[in-house]
Amino acid sequence: MSDTAPSTRRTSPVAPASVRVPIAELSDLMVRTCLAAGLNHRAGRRVADHFLTGELRGKPSHGLAKFAFESRFFPLRQGPPEIVRQRGVFTVVDAHREIGPLSAEFAVTAAIERARRLGVGLVGVINTQRYGVLSTFTEAIAAHGLLGIAANTSRAEAVPAGGASAVLGVNPLSFALPTLGEPLSADMGTTLAPMGVLWEHRRSGNPLPEQCFVDAEGSPTSDPHAASSAIVFGDHRGFALSLLLQTLTGSLFGFPMGSDVDSTWGTGYAFIALDPTFAAPDQDAAAANTRLAEQLRAAAAADGTWRLPGDRGRALEAAARTNGTIAVPGPLLARLSARSAGDFTSD
Repeated sequence: MSDTAPSTRRTSPVAPASVRVPIAELSDLMVRTCLAAGLNHRAGRRVADHFLTGELRGKPSHGLAKFAFESRFFPLRQGPPEIVRQRGVFTVVDAHREIGPLSAEFAVTAAIERARRLGVGLVGVINTQRYGVLSTFTEAIAAHGLLGIAANTSRAEAVPAGGASAVLGVNPLSFALPTLGEPLSADMGTTLAPMGVLWEHRRSGNPLPEQCFVDAEGSPTSDPHAASSAIVFGDHRGFALSLLLQTLTGSLFGFPMGSDVDSTWGTGYAFIALDPTFAAPDQDAAAANTRLAEQLRAAAAADGTWRLPGDRGRALEAAARTNGTIAVPGPLLARLSARSAGDFTSD
């Protein structure tokens, strides 16, 4: 079973009909999938909640479609995750191919424990399945009054603008700051579009967003069957940030990087927790962050042209949960139903 993008065989563009489905029903389909893969109900619910949150926050490439794709590998889990090295603020985890959100939860717990004891916790994870949005994990760290950072790499699937030879991973990044209310969080890729967009567009045959992917010759393309790599955002600035994240999720923990990442199991992940009380014991970082957020929101309201990171996603999630249903493309719903019945091979 390949853990790369779906086949590049050509399909005709399709605009699949969508069906409005109760959120609770979707959650149950996902939990049943997890149960069929051998998880208990509690763990299955946590996995389902994670991917469902991505969908409700307006990131379908990291929501239901990601669950439908990643769940093919759920039966390969060998878990539970295990700490294999720990020294000072550093922890290295072999996840034993555990399902991504569960591996990440394990890492978050370890990072928080180190930060509480030492002020900083840096946890590297290898040999795990993938997850959806990163922000759910950094927000979990911030909920403990800590600054949370998370990143991961991938196979060599990204090129700088003008490039043709992929060396970097897609290298997404999230951070979350503690406040007196909801954490202030950001969740971003370092490519103009995630590879999940390419995967889903290969299924549908629909054109890719313009100027986000290149073919093997380095030419921008909207053809999902010709595209091979995603373009790093921000020219040289985005390239530099992606390079930093590559080493943060790679050589810092002794994990593979670039072309040495030859499978999902060789992909590196990093989770970081920072305790501000170690640096400023007499200050309330959450209160300070709240004041900063209030100033930024006031400026955003005055300008009317921008918003704080995370606000849109939370608003979308709240609206969806109030409505109680979301639109799901028919073919995707069929894939989810097949998974819930124990079909982990079709796609």
